[in-house]
Amino acid sequence: MMLYLQNLSYIFPNKTKLFNGLNLSVQKGEKLALVGNNGAGKSTLLHLISGQIAPTNGHIICDGKIYVVSQHFGQLNEETIAEALQISNKLKALHAILEGDVSEENYDALADDWDIENRIHEVLKQWNLPELNLHQKLSTLSGGQKTKLFLAGVDIHQADLVLMDEPSNHLDVASRQQLYQFIQTTNKA
Repeated sequence: MMLYLQNLSYIFPNKTKLFNGLNLSVQKGEKLALVGNNGAGKSTLLHLISGQIAPTNGHIICDGKIYVVSQHFGQLNEETIAEALQISNKLKALHAILEGDVSEENYDALADDWDIENRIHEVLKQWNLPELNLHQKLSTLSGGQKTKLFLAGVDIHQADLVLMDEPSNHLDVASRQQLYQFIQTTNKA
């Protein structure tokens, strides 16, 4: 089992009940789509699963690394691409080690991910973003480029469970086709 929701309940701070007694299990490699009207709670459920918010009751068990492709990323506009992808500390640690700073802190930050730079460049090429500079601000990208960047993050982070919230937003026809192909061929849950 990859993900298990047991008797999950969520009540908004204003006391409005969204979920009560929700149960769900997702196996490794299984793909699941949440479909519903606006305001039905799809994004909130993803926030619960990813740990961004806590359930009122119940349990969420996940066996693996979660990566979220959000539909909203405006709050990250002042961050660099590396910061927005949450890879800047790992890259800094890699460079520090390569320059001779072999501290335990750097090794812990790198987490034995020695090929991260090569993986980043390969994945950005796959998503037609080879020209991106990891030090440029996220605000310099178009909406479609931002979406593709965070989709690239799935493979950069080597996630086991991928949560996508309206991932086709801002994508042109060719990029949507690439997204659909990615979803069909990935073995991630």
